[in-house]
Amino acid sequence: MKTLRLIGMAIVAIIMSVNFAACSDDDEDIDVSQLEGTWGLVRSAGWDLCSEETEKYEWDYTCDPYNPNSGDDECYKLVIKKLTDNTYSVVAYCYYDNSSKWQMDGSSQTLTLNGNTLTVSQTNGDYGYFESYANLIIESLTADKLTIRTKYDNVQTKSDPEHRHSSDYTETFVRME
Repeated sequence: MKTLRLIGMAIVAIIMSVNFAACSDDDEDIDVSQLEGTWGLVRSAGWDLCSEETEKYEWDYTCDPYNPNSGDDECYKLVIKKLTDNTYSVVAYCYYDNSSKWQMDGSSQTLTLNGNTLTVSQTNGDYGYFESYANLIIESLTADKLTIRTKYDNVQTKSDPEHRHSSDYTETFVRME
């Protein structure tokens, strides 16, 4: 009887330890209802490496989307509209140093959302704000703030198969509308 109780306690201990060793959910839940809107870039930081270069190009700059002429760097805003449950259109606008208004930058894009990962499913023109081969991760999304991490490694360009790019950067946006 003592042996059965010991075996029973050992089985219970094993079952409980398996329960506590469950995998954690790495994808933070985001409230996708907050994604639609107009977002102004406030910070961009990261690095880029071209196969023709020996050193990474690193940057960390801020801008004020409400006063885009205040800095030396180009300021961007994104207009994100929901198309279906997990599909969004994105149009980027840039406020160049010598202009006096927001101008469309590139072409509109269609993005598909899966968890906290965005994938470029279509670019309607030559180029869009997001690279089609990049991993786009929404690191945070609230009613007022959106942070997207863009990462790609050793990616071939369309025009030159020998030319490759790697990059890892984070952009933080604030809701403008």
